[in-house]
Amino acid sequence: MNGGTMAGQIAGAGKRPSATETLGALVPLVPSLLAMAWLVSQAKWFWSSRPDLNFGWVVLILCCYLLWDACERGVTLEWRARWWALAAGVAGAGLLFVVQVYQAAFGTNAASTQGLALGVLLICAANVGFAYGWRGVRLFAMPFAFILVSLPLPSIVQGFVVNGLQHRVAAIDTELLNLMGIPAQQVGSLIQLPNGTVGIDEACSGIRSLQSTVMASLFIGYLSLQRASLRVLLLVAGVLLAITGNVIRSLYLCLSAYHRGIESISKVHDAAGWSILAFTAVGVILISWWFSRMEAAANRLAMSARREENHREEAGADQAEQTKV
Repeated sequence: MNGGTMAGQIAGAGKRPSATETLGALVPLVPSLLAMAWLVSQAKWFWSSRPDLNFGWVVLILCCYLLWDACERGVTLEWRARWWALAAGVAGAGLLFVVQVYQAAFGTNAASTQGLALGVLLICAANVGFAYGWRGVRLFAMPFAFILVSLPLPSIVQGFVVNGLQHRVAAIDTELLNLMGIPAQQVGSLIQLPNGTVGIDEACSGIRSLQSTVMASLFIGYLSLQRASLRVLLLVAGVLLAITGNVIRSLYLCLSAYHRGIESISKVHDAAGWSILAFTAVGVILISWWFSRMEAAANRLAMSARREENHREEAGADQAEQTKV
């Protein structure tokens, strides 16, 4: 009996496999692990050099946890040549070759890193497909694909998102300030106050907290919720919390600048950022807890309904048997 089959049988019996059995389930995935290690070596420069991607090291740790958790759920080793796995491997190798040629000519950038990630994930899908089949691909999809949230977005996408957030946050803050009786005028991503101008820069736009919130929402939702619909709702709620939090943060900075002078912003800027990050994190945790309770209640109702239906079917069968007698 191989390690993958044993882990699957133990998980099916309701027992957690041992560490040795879990490691045994990882052995067939060595090609995928090597490919991911190479991707990390390409991405680590962004994680170390860009403040908005510093959380990439945290994502790497979470990926390792998700991978271990997937192995503990039990997988059955089924070495078999599958055409779709072969196609994924060929496509992944071809994409990696093209991206490497591009990087040799033009250097590494966000778009080429995304291309490398896609190629690596196709290689991983091929490896998992050959070893564990389609069920294995579904099981290991999240552990391998989760690293995408830590990679830089292509500049055209990054610029569109950041500029959109900057202008919308500035517009909302301007309206709120006017409602409070404070004269304010929006000029692009700037807010003109009577005593100075407050700029909604990239940090204040909320892109960093938005990226962190997406990471947290995906991770918490995957572990605590079973229904895909609730996971999507948690992600949407997390994004809305992040945007709301950054509107509050930038509004507070504008109020501080209006009442205590523009120079006061530097004194409260970082504290306001950490406060909003805590607000968003707590909000995501509370919403996921609420969703998990809703899901558990729905599951209990469904089980109760099935038991009642089975009871009625058994009673009907007994009555039919008695009628025949």
